[in-house]
Amino acid sequence: MIASIAGKVALDMLVPGYMRAAYSALSSSQDEVKAAESQGLATLEEEAKKQRVVMEFQAHQARVAQELAIAERIAASHEVVIEEYYDGSGKGHAGLKADEKTMSLGVSGEGRRVTKRVIRFSGWTEQLLPTNEA
Repeated sequence: MIASIAGKVALDMLVPGYMRAAYSALSSSQDEVKAAESQGLATLEEEAKKQRVVMEFQAHQARVAQELAIAERIAASHEVVIEEYYDGSGKGHAGLKADEKTMSLGVSGEGRRVTKRVIRFSGWTEQLLPTNEA
């Protein structure tokens, strides 16, 4: 028992809060899935839909948190190098051709995705960022 308490204390000290929150959310979602499994396919499908919405929301929150962390690190850095490339272009075509005897339908698409994001930080500024006091 003492070993498990010591392990929990060490885990709480070493693992960042956002990781503990992610672990807790995953554990909770697994419990909800297991409960839905016992109630049939319809309930399980509803649970899957609910979790998809929750995961999209959490992914958005994670992106916002990541950008805020990057902004804080930029403010505290001596030198920052940022390279960003984004291109999400795509094309699509659809056509229909009909004559007396035949009819044909065609659809085509083309996509290109270029994403590169490199952010390098070096050093720290001499000024410390103000801490938020609770």
